[in-house]
Amino acid sequence: MNIILGYWLDSATYPDALRENDAIVGTVITGFTGLIGILETQLGLTAPKASENIRIAEWQDLLRKQDTGNQPFSKSLATDSWNTTRELLHKRDELVLSGWNPAVHTAGSKWLETLAQIELANVNKTWGFPDHVRALLAKLHDQISLDIDTISIVDEDETMWDPWCVQLINILRDKGVQIEKKPLRTNSIDDQADAATDLSMLQEVLAAKQSSGKAQGDGSLLLVRSEQEWDAADYLISLLQHTSAENTVIIKGEGAMFLDELLHRRGVPGAGVDTSSKWRAVLQVLPLTIDTYWEPIRVDRMMELLTIPASPVPGKIRFRLARELAANPGIGGPKWQQAIEDGIQDYEEMWVEEGCDATEIKKRRKNLNEKLDLWIRHGYYNPNVGIPYEKFAQICQKVSHWAATNYHQKNDLIYVKATQVANEILEGVKSLGVSNVTHLQVARILDSVLGEGAKLDSYKEEATTWQVIDHPGQIWDKVDTILWWGFHKNMAGPNIRTWTRAERSWLKDHGVYLLEEDVRRRREAAAWQRAVRFANRKLILFAPAKVKGEEIPLHPLWDEIRYAVAQDNTAVENISVEASDLRKQPSIHLFGNVFERSPLPRRMIPEPIRTWRIPEQVVLPRKEESATSFEGLISCPVKWTFKYAANVKPGNILSTPNESVMLGNLGHVILETLITEKSNWNEDEARIRVGELFDGLTPMLAAPLLEPQNGIVRNETRYKLQTSIRHFFKVLNRAGIKIQHTELEVQKPWNEGVEFKGRLDLVGETTTGKKILFDAKWSKRPANYKERLEKLSVQLSLYHWLLADHEDEELPVAYFMLRTGHFYSVPHEEFPSDYHVQGPSLIETHQIIKKSVADVWTQLAKGTAIAPGVPEKSTQTSDDIAEEEPFVSLIDPPCKFCEYQNLCGLRRVQV
Repeated sequence: MNIILGYWLDSATYPDALRENDAIVGTVITGFTGLIGILETQLGLTAPKASENIRIAEWQDLLRKQDTGNQPFSKSLATDSWNTTRELLHKRDELVLSGWNPAVHTAGSKWLETLAQIELANVNKTWGFPDHVRALLAKLHDQISLDIDTISIVDEDETMWDPWCVQLINILRDKGVQIEKKPLRTNSIDDQADAATDLSMLQEVLAAKQSSGKAQGDGSLLLVRSEQEWDAADYLISLLQHTSAENTVIIKGEGAMFLDELLHRRGVPGAGVDTSSKWRAVLQVLPLTIDTYWEPIRVDRMMELLTIPASPVPGKIRFRLARELAANPGIGGPKWQQAIEDGIQDYEEMWVEEGCDATEIKKRRKNLNEKLDLWIRHGYYNPNVGIPYEKFAQICQKVSHWAATNYHQKNDLIYVKATQVANEILEGVKSLGVSNVTHLQVARILDSVLGEGAKLDSYKEEATTWQVIDHPGQIWDKVDTILWWGFHKNMAGPNIRTWTRAERSWLKDHGVYLLEEDVRRRREAAAWQRAVRFANRKLILFAPAKVKGEEIPLHPLWDEIRYAVAQDNTAVENISVEASDLRKQPSIHLFGNVFERSPLPRRMIPEPIRTWRIPEQVVLPRKEESATSFEGLISCPVKWTFKYAANVKPGNILSTPNESVMLGNLGHVILETLITEKSNWNEDEARIRVGELFDGLTPMLAAPLLEPQNGIVRNETRYKLQTSIRHFFKVLNRAGIKIQHTELEVQKPWNEGVEFKGRLDLVGETTTGKKILFDAKWSKRPANYKERLEKLSVQLSLYHWLLADHEDEELPVAYFMLRTGHFYSVPHEEFPSDYHVQGPSLIETHQIIKKSVADVWTQLAKGTAIAPGVPEKSTQTSDDIAEEEPFVSLIDPPCKFCEYQNLCGLRRVQV
C-alpha cells in the first residue's frame, strides 16, 4: 500500500488518487485520522466509535463521585455540570493525546494533579480518539508487520503538525516504512506564460519575494461581491455554464442549500451540503415533548408538537387539539377534553369497521391511552425543582421506542439518529445522580447531545467535470481554476486558552508535548494560502455581504491579498466585481468570453378587478345567514362570493391566536361563567370571583399569560377584567337590570327560504320587563364601537331585530367593553343616559341593511359581484361605464384584514 498523507486530506481532496489515470490500485490519499484507521485495521485494534456524549456522561458521574466540595471544579460543577464535565474531558483528552500518563505526571499544578486523580479513578473508561492513538503508538513498538510500502507527505512544514503526528511518522519510519516528501507542483512565475498577471504577483509575495507591482485587473485574481447570495450564486453558475469547467476546483466550505437549489434550477449538478440541522422534525420530537412537561404551560411548544410532520401524537386526535389550541391557547379545558374524546371515538369506530372484537378494541384503547398520557395528558413540573428521574427516563425510552418503530417501518436513518439522541440524553441525565432533573440540566445536555443535528440527506454532491472540496488545505497539486464559494471569516471565535505557560513548561520538561498555541493559527493560514499557490490561471473568490440575512466579514486572506497587490482603492476595484452587474447589464466581457443576457418579454401584472362577472342565477342566498355573513355581503360582495358561494378558504396554517383574540375569548368565558353561576352579583363579590375565575381559566384558555415574560400583561389583564366586570354589575344593579341568558341562540325568517340565525352575548330584562341586549367586546380602541353606533352598526341592528318581538319595537341595546368597562348604548329610557350615543335608530338601520342585502343579492343573481375596495379606473371607456353596476357600500370594506386581497388584486394597488 502506498499512502499520500497530508494534514487536511481526511475527506475530499484535489487531486484524488486517480489523478490522470483511469484506474489505480494500492494508493490511498488520507489525513492522520484516516491513517490511524488504516493502522488499527492492519493491527486488529479496530473498535466501534464511542459517542462523545456517552463519554461526557461517564465523566460526569465520575466527577460527581470525586467531588469533595473543595475541588477546583466544584463550584462550576454545581452550576453547570454538563459543560464543566465536557471542558474537563477536553483538557484530559488533550493531555492523553500528547503522551500524558496520570500515574507518572502527578504534579505540575492543582489542575494537573486533579485530572490525574480523576483519570486514575476511571478504571473502566470508554475510549475516545486520544486513547486509540496512544494504544496504537504503544502497539507499534512491538514486533509487528505493516502492509505499507511508502508514505508520501504533501505538507511542506511538519512543524505545524500535532506532536503525536510527528511521533507516529517517526515510529513508522523506524518500522521500515519509507517516508518521503512528495514534490509539490505549486505555481510560480517561471511557469507563467505571462509573468505580469495579478495572480502571479500575489504568488510572488506569498513566496517571500518582492512584489513587482499592483493588480491591473486582468481577471486572474477576482473578488466577486454581492449584497445577497443570489447574485453571487448566479455569477458562479454562469461561469460554470459558459466557460470550460475542466481542471477546475470549487471550494464550497460546508456548502449552502441556497447554492444547491439554484444550481439545480439552472440544470447544473449540485455541490452538496455538509451542514447539519438540529431542526429536523424527527429530532425535535424529544425536545418538544420535554418542553411540554414544564411549568408554566408552553402552548407554543405543544402546538409545534401537534403540527410537526413527524408528530407522534395520534392523527385523529392531534389535528383536533391543534385546532382547539388555535382557538383557545390553553390545555385541559372542556373543549380540549372533548377534542380528545371525539378523537378516541373516531378510532373506536374505525376499529369496529376493521372487524376488531371487543378484546382487541380494549387492547388498542389501552395502547392509545398510554400514548395520550405520554404526549398530552401528563403533569407539569417546576423547572427549578425538576422532573423526577423515573418520569424523565420513561419519556426518553418511549421516544426511543417510537423512533425505532418508525425506522423499521420507513427505513429512514433520521429515526436511528433520534433513537441515539434519546439514549444519550438519558445516559447524560442518569450520570447526574439526581432524583429530579431541572430544566437547566436538561437544556445543557440536550444542546450538547443534539449538537448540530443530522446531515441534510437531500443535498449530495453530484457528478461533474469539476471537482468539489471543503477546504483550501485539501488542494495539493496545481489546478487551472479555483472558485472559492463563501470567502468569509470563520465566525466560530478564537480558541480558548486551556493551559498556562507554567503548566506547558512543566509538561514539556516531563516529555508531554502539547501543541503550541500559535501552531493552529499558522496551520490554518498556510492552508488558506494553498488556494493561491496552487491556482495556475485563475483564483475567483465569492463573498456575498449577507448570508441568510446576516452580514459576515470577508475572509482574513483578503487582508493578505490587499497588502500584496492592492494597497490602494484603485487596485482593489481592479480585482473586484459586483455580481449584480451580470444581471443588470446586457453584456459583460470576462475571461475572454462575452456574457450576454437577453431581456425576458415583459408580462404585465393583471390589473385589480372591481367588477366580477359570474354566471347568472348561480350565486344565490343561502338557507341560513348570520350577522357576520350579512356584514360581509354589504361591505364586499366579492368577498362574500369567494367565502360562501365559491367556498374558497384561506390556507390551513394553524397557530395560536393573537393577544387581543385570546384575551377577548378569556374575558367572554369569565363573564359568561360568572352569570351562569348567578345573575345577581354584588359588584365587590363579582370582582373577587373574576380574579378566581381568571386564575383558574387562564391555563385552559390563555396559557401564554403564565409565561414569565408575560407577567405584566397577565397582572394588567386580571386587574382590568376585575375592574370592568365590577363596573358592569354596578351599572346593572343600579338600573335594576337582570341578565337572564348568555350566548343565546335565536333565529327568525329573513325572507322566503332564508333563516337568520344569531348568538347573542348577554340578554337581560329591565325593571319594566323589556328585553335588553349587551354585546361584549375586547378592544384596545373602544371608541371604534362608539363610532359604529354614531354611524351604522350592522351587527347590533341585526341582533336588535332578532331579539325584538315585532318590527317597530325598540329595545335597549349596548356594547360593553371588557377591557375598559365602558358602555356604548343606543338612546333608551331603560338604560342610563350617561352611556347613550347619538346615532340612527336601529329600526331605521335595519331597513337600510335589508334593502342593501336585497340589492346585492339582485346584483349577484344577475351575474355581477363588486369589490368596492378596488379603485375605479381613472380612465374608463363608455363600454366600461355601461357595464359598471352602481354599488355603494354601506360600511367600509374590510380590505385591511381580508384574506382574498390577492384574488381581487387589491394588494397590488396598495403597495
